[in-house]
Parts: sequence; C-alpha cells; structure tokens
Amino acid sequence: MVLTISDLTPISLCIATQELLDSKRFRNNFCDFTLFKYKDLKFLGKIIETKRQLNSSSLEKNFLEGHKTAILSNIDKIISLVISRYANIDARAVERIVESAKTIMEKVLMASNFDQLAELEPEFKSKITLKVYELFTISSRPR
Repeated sequence: MVLTISDLTPISLCIATQELLDSKRFRNNFCDFTLFKYKDLKFLGKIIETKRQLNSSSLEKNFLEGHKTAILSNIDKIISLVISRYANIDARAVERIVESAKTIMEKVLMASNFDQLAELEPEFKSKITLKVYELFTISSRPR
C-alpha cells in the first residue's frame, strides 16, 4: 500500500505538537542549525535576539501565548483528523484520544510558563501520539 502525505498528516501533527510541548528543547535549540550554518544572513541578528528573549524569564511571556495557540491549533486538527479517519477502525480508541486531547488542551490553556507546557509532553506522547500511531498502523495494513 502506498502512503500519501494525507495519510501521514495525523501522526505528523502529533510529532510536531510533541516537539512544541518539549518547550525547554524548543527554546534551547531555537534556529541552531541556521545560527551555526549560515553566518552571513541579514536577519541573523534578529534570530539571536529572538532566541535570547525566548530564554529570558522576564520576556518569555511575549512568546508563551503564541506558542500555546500553535499547540492548541495542532491538537484541534489532530482531533478532527482522528475522528474522520479512524472512528470506523476503533471508535472506543478514538473516543479516548479525543477525551485526552481535550484534557491536554485545557492544561495548555492554563499553563502560565514554558515549564508547565513541558510537563505535558509525556502525557501527550502516551495518550495521543502513541495511540494515534497505533490507529495509523492499523489503517495502513493491507486489506
């Protein structure tokens, strides 16, 4: 069976969201490849300034709300895709994923700093990413 980008989207969104929830690594590694590889870019100074602000406890609030909205948007898309693609495979598993996703969305909304977001990464991985992956593998099997 040939997999399409569309087939991979739910699990890809899970992986991307999990990366966003690992906010310590996100902040520490922000644009590192670009910073180390392309020293001649005109906007390099802006990237360095942004990285410093991301890692400043007094300025992190500037980025936190935008970061949270990206996470929430991804989770919303994951819920939609999981329901539409996998409900016919295992409705009960889909129900559990959706309930877990809604709980995590609430926790994301309540997070007041990046460390609180980082605490959600293991829960997201176990209750969303791995469960979506299980459904993805079932749906990818030849019929």
